[in-house]
Amino acid sequence: MSIKRLTIQIDPSMVFLLRFILEGYDNMFILTTIDKKIGLVEIQYCQCVAKELAVILKEIGEEIGIKER
Repeated sequence: MSIKRLTIQIDPSMVFLLRFILEGYDNMFILTTIDKKIGLVEIQYCQCVAKELAVILKEIGEEIGIKER
């Protein structure tokens, strides 16, 4: 089992929403805030749930303001 890390930048006011959504998946994802002023976060996840994470981020990406890094 390989742990992956994804660093993304989102609207700083939406960090709480992303954390709330990911926590609802019962420890499948761990969100760490790197820089709260610019909304830089890191998501840790197991490779086996990569597709689920991609779907989640695609569905809510516009709402939380995901910026490409």
